[in-house]
Amino acid sequence: MFRTVTFLGLLLPVLGVLSLSGCSHKSVPVTHPTAEILVMEQQALDMVNSERATAGLSALVMDGDLTAVARAHSEDMVARSFFAHINPDGRTPFQRIDAGGIKYVSAGENIAFNNSATPMATAVAGWMASPPHRANILRPQYNRTGMGVAPDGHGGFYFTQDFVGTEGKRGEAPVFEYTEPLSVTK
Repeated sequence: MFRTVTFLGLLLPVLGVLSLSGCSHKSVPVTHPTAEILVMEQQALDMVNSERATAGLSALVMDGDLTAVARAHSEDMVARSFFAHINPDGRTPFQRIDAGGIKYVSAGENIAFNNSATPMATAVAGWMASPPHRANILRPQYNRTGMGVAPDGHGGFYFTQDFVGTEGKRGEAPVFEYTEPLSVTK
């Protein structure tokens, strides 16, 4: 089963405290994924990049720091039994990316959960079938990504894909795109 979460209701209460400034240090837990998880993350990225190629877009480059942020969020969703872009502490994807010390002009996040026999294909197919998730995958401004997969111990997998665009002009004020999932341009 593919689940999504709507952000508008979740984001508005925290908009006033949303920090988009970069952090000078990283505060992302270091995990040691299994070989199976590393293969799944790469397969999901390959599928996403295939979709981008079909649309005439350049491939996203896997970024190790962004992958650590994405993987930590997937693992957090498993550990604390939630499914959302904003964690129980109120931290947004952008705050997590900032805490990872990642510099960006634009950023976005897709999440998914499923327990299918082909979890990577199911996650990517679900994202591509959802207009807002598809928009993140096919956003030409994004050039780097992190893919994080975490097993739930019961045959299911949580997926987080974080996207960043590192090129382009920085605006004076962030432009928020209230979509499912959330994207932002700084």
